[in-house]
Amino acid sequence: MFLNTSIYNKYIIVRNWDKTLKKNIFVKDATSPAISIFKDESVFYPSYFPEDIKSRDKEIQELSYNLRPVSENRKARNLLLFGPPGTGKTLISKFVIKQLSEYTQKAKTIYINAIEDNTRFSVYSKLLSLYNSPLPRRGLGIDELIIRTKEEMNKFDFIPVVIIDEVDKLEKSEISTILYDLSRLEINNKYFALILITNHREFIFKLDPRVQSSLFLTEIEFKRYSPQELKDILKERIDYGLIPNAISEDLIGYITGYGAKNGGDARIAIDALYKSAKTAEKKGDIRIDKETIQNSVKLIDSVKLSEKLNFLESKEKEILGAIPEKGIESGSLYKLFSKDSDRTIRRYLDNLENIGLIKTTDNISQKGKTRKLELTFSKELLK
Repeated sequence: MFLNTSIYNKYIIVRNWDKTLKKNIFVKDATSPAISIFKDESVFYPSYFPEDIKSRDKEIQELSYNLRPVSENRKARNLLLFGPPGTGKTLISKFVIKQLSEYTQKAKTIYINAIEDNTRFSVYSKLLSLYNSPLPRRGLGIDELIIRTKEEMNKFDFIPVVIIDEVDKLEKSEISTILYDLSRLEINNKYFALILITNHREFIFKLDPRVQSSLFLTEIEFKRYSPQELKDILKERIDYGLIPNAISEDLIGYITGYGAKNGGDARIAIDALYKSAKTAEKKGDIRIDKETIQNSVKLIDSVKLSEKLNFLESKEKEILGAIPEKGIESGSLYKLFSKDSDRTIRRYLDNLENIGLIKTTDNISQKGKTRKLELTFSKELLK
């Protein structure tokens, strides 16, 4: 009688694997700490709503004042929330809208992230979801979508409050049309109350003048958090999210400084704290040390740079590659790209500075006023 060798070999492998598995891989060993560094990990999630929103009382009051007419059957002004990343624009708008929805049934909200839904079709498809109006399998053309939206608006007795986050990321060829449509659409005293959120206020000036006029925006600026405000935000997350003494006061200051250096960005500071806590937990520690934070910061910087580089045009990458570690005078850079006009290169440089990849310093010499251009990161990361 012959034994099937393939079956026999599989049997041996399974038996050997079974011997090595002395216990379930998810069972912690005796050396694992009985206590986790986290008290409530959810306070570090992007979806977390703080019980006490720090340093944004003025913005909350202004936003709620401008939305109050919705609860009183009056027309609310459209709003533009602008400011650097991580300054609370999305958090505050969602907080105020949540309060409005709890106060009155006359408002319902739809949140649209223009990075994910950036076309006219996808925006209207999202709006229809507010009315629980499913699209037919065959789909609808854009004109049919608009007609369907008007029909649904007419059926319901509430004002749709539409938050469009990263509004400047709407498709360039359609952004003016989308915003004009939404600002003009009105049926039986029902209209869209718009909350537009952006890091770059100047996008408004690139819209068709008729759209700017039709939007009739009230602007609310969100300024960078100060170091003390960042520290207060971090301490609240630490109090709710970590066990006592999980991080020293000095290291809280270290993370605060990192957030302040990155434009007062609270999200970056919270992310650095969270990544550090996760790394400590993985190592079996119940205290965060400086080395762990430094490694977390390096990882965040690398990811941020990679994300920025991915969105650059090829010419912008060429310009970055042409700037040496020690920097370069603007005139010398223009000569390296003599086939392009100075105006074109200047436009690319302005964009690179706006997104934080280069910094410029004005120099006055015998040759007159020049600009020195320097990279804000190690050139090795471009390779």
